[in-house]
Amino acid sequence: MSQYYSLPHLIPEWLLPHEQSPGISSETCLCTRGFCGKGWVQYMNACYKVEKKPKNWNEAEMACQRYGTHAHLASIHSTEENDFIFHLMGKPLDRLNGEAYWIGGHDTFKEGNFVWTDGSRFDFQTFPPNQPDGLSGENYLGSWQLVNGHVTWNDYVASWKFPSVCKYNLRNGMCCASHAG
Repeated sequence: MSQYYSLPHLIPEWLLPHEQSPGISSETCLCTRGFCGKGWVQYMNACYKVEKKPKNWNEAEMACQRYGTHAHLASIHSTEENDFIFHLMGKPLDRLNGEAYWIGGHDTFKEGNFVWTDGSRFDFQTFPPNQPDGLSGENYLGSWQLVNGHVTWNDYVASWKFPSVCKYNLRNGMCCASHAG
């Protein structure tokens, strides 16, 4: 049986596997490493790495790509994944003092038409009212503020310097479920 490590200071209890569960499923998968490389955290079928050093958006994306394994700034596809990343990043909420983080969305090709740097579908979004506002040069997504208990996003100019979160998807859907037993 594989060992599962919780990150209680970073991850809310509702995201952690529960002892009474008859095995671990992809719905509750959270491993500090799992099938991921050293320094990465597995959640569901992807691996995440916090980049603490503030960088502009382009530098942050390039830093993720240097890890190989098809890593990019994180694409986000559900409220649960968005909440997981927010907690993994330490719940930053003061963007004016650099307490926000970059994710992999941008609308540089067409204003208002966001895409993910990893090429996945832009099938989830969480903008607060009146955002994104489409101001000139604001084409890069980062965390913004809490609305109804969930972190939202905003578009920023690329020159803001924030920490970031990298992500790569595991191939063949490998997750903790194959460890159960």
